[in-house]
Parts: sequence; C-alpha cells; structure tokens
Amino acid sequence: MIEKLKNIGIFLAVVLGIGFIGLLVWDKYGPKKVLNYDLTPGVVVNSKADIIIEGPTEVKVGQLARLTVEKSAGNTFKWQVLPEGTDFEVYDDGRKVVFSSGIEGVYTFIVACANNNDVDIKVLTLRVGASVDVPVPNPDIPPNPASGLKGKVMSWTSLVNSPNKKAESAKLATSFLNVQVDIQSGKLTTIEEIIGATKVSNQAALGNSLVLWVPFLEQLQKEMQMQAESGLLVTPEQHARVWGEIAAGLTTISK
Repeated sequence: MIEKLKNIGIFLAVVLGIGFIGLLVWDKYGPKKVLNYDLTPGVVVNSKADIIIEGPTEVKVGQLARLTVEKSAGNTFKWQVLPEGTDFEVYDDGRKVVFSSGIEGVYTFIVACANNNDVDIKVLTLRVGASVDVPVPNPDIPPNPASGLKGKVMSWTSLVNSPNKKAESAKLATSFLNVQVDIQSGKLTTIEEIIGATKVSNQAALGNSLVLWVPFLEQLQKEMQMQAESGLLVTPEQHARVWGEIAAGLTTISK
C-alpha cells in the first residue's frame, strides 16, 4: 500500500510570483484501487495550506455569483479569472468574490492561497446563461474532431485562452510523447516515475503559460480519474497508450 499523498499545487509566478511547478500527483496505485489525479501544478506533501472554494457553477445572465474560500486554511489569497479582463470584485482579505456578467459564457476562477511556506491552488468553472451546457467551441478545432480520448483532448483545448495555443499545444504534445517513449523503453517502470517525469516535462514545456492551461488540465484530470477507477489506467503500458492519445490530440490542434 502506497502512503496516501495530499494533493497540493504551487501557483504561478504570474499570480503569486513564486512560479508554477509540476503537473500530476498520484494518490493510490494498485489493481482496483482508486487513483487520484491532480493536474494542477505542483506537489507539497503534508501542506498546511488548503483551499476550499464554495459557490455556484452556473448562474443566469446578470445574476450575482458569490464565491467564498472562508473554510480554507491560508493566510493570503490571490484570484485570477479567465478570460482575462473579466470584471469581478474581491473582498474580505481575498476570502470572498462577487461576479456578474451580462454575456453568456464560461468563466474560470483560479484561486491560490499561502499559509507560511505552503501554498495551494483550486479552480472553479462558472457557466453564465441557462443555455450554456458546454464550453464555447474554439475555431481552431475541426468541425468533426476525432473520437475517443484524442477527440476529447482536442475539444478541451477550447478552454485554453492563450494567444500562443498552437505553439504551446505542440510543446505539450512533445512532452507527453517524450514520457511515452521513456515508458516504452523501460526507463520509467513505476507509476510514480511516470507521474514525476510528466510533471517535470510539462512544466518545462509550458513554463508560466501553464496557468492558461489549468482548465484543460482539469478536464484531463477527470478523464484520467474515470479511466483509473474503471481499470483502464493502471499499468505502465496503459499509461503509455493514454499519453500517446493525449499527444495525438494536442498535435492536431497545433497544426
């Protein structure tokens, strides 16, 4: 039994000035055991900082949304909202946020907190408008994307609000491919090694732009969690296959 790890992220230099590190953390591994993927950057074991974000995930156009992190363990809080330029108000020393929009769409709230030398990051996606059921499509995505995980990866890139999305997609695809090669060559033989190598590789690929990819990584996390719980993502060989599918989707977007 592998000791359970507490998944904590280290936020970005563009948000807290302390850099954005890492990509994934593994909770438990073994046949029929629940695996916990955290795609937010960074890992701090036994951290004292812990964000608990509460608020609605969907509101009507013009309706006031109230978000709070009052139950969190942290001394300072920093918020960022995507798309950039979105109007919102933070008060109560960063513990509360109010937001309203007259335009239908999907808004991503990223909050980071610090507690002594520990930090944490959480993400909440808020949909404005009753008709908004899925993220607004990205024109970079072909009208009939591929099926399976490749197609999902392609569609999730619509959540990335970056002017350099194509170039960053190529870099991230190369990162996953490099790890896949190391798995297949036998260089990475354990799940822990795979996760650790992926974190380092993806950090190097995206750098500070990683903050713009958090919504994408959140969706990827959910998919990997589902596959792990169903037994489709347990062995190194299965990870190599999934890593290749992720790279294929990102490569298509990069063209």
